[in-house]
Amino acid sequence: MTARRLRIESSDANAPRAIRDVAAPLRTTGRSHNLAQVLELMLDTAGLSLGYEVVMGLSGLACRTPPWPAEPRLSFEEAVSAAERLGSALEDGLTVCRGAELPAEDLLAQVREVVDAGRPCAALGWGSEKEDWSIICGYDIGRGHLIGHCLLDHPRERYESWPARLEILISLPAAPAPSGREAVERALQLGSSRLVEEAPQRYQTWMNAMLQADAPPSPIQPHEQAVEMLADARSAAATFAAAVARHEDEVASAWLTRAANLWHEMVEILESRGAPHTPEAIAWLDHPEGRRAWATVLERAARLDDRAAVAVKCSLTVDYLPEERYGP
Repeated sequence: MTARRLRIESSDANAPRAIRDVAAPLRTTGRSHNLAQVLELMLDTAGLSLGYEVVMGLSGLACRTPPWPAEPRLSFEEAVSAAERLGSALEDGLTVCRGAELPAEDLLAQVREVVDAGRPCAALGWGSEKEDWSIICGYDIGRGHLIGHCLLDHPRERYESWPARLEILISLPAAPAPSGREAVERALQLGSSRLVEEAPQRYQTWMNAMLQADAPPSPIQPHEQAVEMLADARSAAATFAAAVARHEDEVASAWLTRAANLWHEMVEILESRGAPHTPEAIAWLDHPEGRRAWATVLERAARLDDRAAVAVKCSLTVDYLPEERYGP
C-alpha cells in the first residue's frame, strides 16, 4: 500500500485535521533510540522541551544494555516500561494503550481528543515503517485514518495517512509538566539499579560470543546496531547526569560528574574502532583476533558501567566527595 501524503488545508469541519509543522523522527547519529526521539518530539510539540538525553534518562533507556544475541532494538515490554517510567516523571503521566485493546473507532476518538488540544501521540506498528515508532499528528475520521510521520531518512513536511491500526499508542492526557525533583532522583536510582541487575549478564553473553574463536563470524548487522544503541544510551546517560549535577549540592554534583565522565570514556572506547556500520568497524568481526579485541572492549565498557552505577548510587546516598574515597 502506498502512503498518501496530505496537505491539511481545508476548513471543512469534516476534513482531515492535523497539528501543523510537527517534525519527523529521523534516522540520525545521536538519536538511535527511535522511541525516545518520538517522545521528545511529542513533548516538545505539546510545550515541554526536555531534550533527547533527558527523555532517555527519565525513561531508563540511558542505562539499558542491548541484549545479545537477541534483537538489539527495544522489545514490546521494554518500550511500555520506558513510556511508563517517563510518565512517572510528568504531573499527569502518559497514557499507554495496546492497539489490540482498542477498536479503531475508540483509537480514533482518543487521538482526536489529544490532537485537538495540540498534543501529538507516539505509535508503534503504524504507517510505512511499522517496526519503528511514528509520531501521530492528526486524524481523518471519514476514512478511519491516522495522520503523521514515520521514521524517515530525511526531513519532510508532508504527513502520511494510514488506517488506524497499530500495536502501541502513547498519548498525553494533559499539557505536560515535570512532576518535581523526586522524579529525577527516582530515575537516577532506577538507572543505577538497572545497570547492576541487567548489564553484567548481557555483557558476559556478548563477550563469550566474541571469544569463541572457532565460531563463524558474528552477525554483523545486529552487532553493529547493538554497539550503536549502547554508545547512544551511555552518551545520553552522561549528558543527563551532567545536567542533573548542575542543580545539585557539592557532593551529589561531584558524584554525578564522575559518572558522566566515566560514561564519556566508555563511549570513546566503544567508538575507538570506528563508527558503527563503517567498513573499518565491520572488519573487526571477520577474524577471530578482531572478535577477541571486541571482547576486551566490552570488558572495559562493563567495568566503566559498573563504576558509573556506583557513582550514581553514591550521589543519592553518601555525604563525602569522590576524592575522599578514591583519592585525587
